[in-house]
Amino acid sequence: MGKDLKIVMVDDNTDFLFTMQTFLQKNGFVILTADDGQKGIDLIKKERPDVVLLDIMMETLFSGFEVCKAIRSDDDLIDIPIIGISAMAGELDINYSQWPDYDYFKPDAFLDKPVDRQRLLQLIPEVIQKAQKRKRNPKWKKEMEQHWAEKASQKQRP
Repeated sequence: MGKDLKIVMVDDNTDFLFTMQTFLQKNGFVILTADDGQKGIDLIKKERPDVVLLDIMMETLFSGFEVCKAIRSDDDLIDIPIIGISAMAGELDINYSQWPDYDYFKPDAFLDKPVDRQRLLQLIPEVIQKAQKRKRNPKWKKEMEQHWAEKASQKQRP
């Protein structure tokens, strides 16, 4: 996986943003940050990053849940991989991996805070590869092919 990949980080903890931005830049990534959900959505729409690192629980109008939903419901953004990040396990004693909510929050991967930085470096290319596979085989393409096959078979009937 090539370096110079663009990552948008959305987190209301500016200290976390700074330390992770510094770490990821030292590892060759281009990092853009937003300290609230709405700024994050705007930045993601503008920059079309390779990956989004998204805090789930932000004390702003748009939490990570809403940001994720906005990305997943926008046809132009849907293929951008998301790595969800949260301190829920430590703060609320809730382990996301035990209680995922895939109906509302669909990240490609999830990390607890404090973030295992080596694991994050492993996850970034993994989620990008997974997203590229999804993009090569989009659901709409399969549905369109099925639609045209049905149309063709209807024309062949007397």
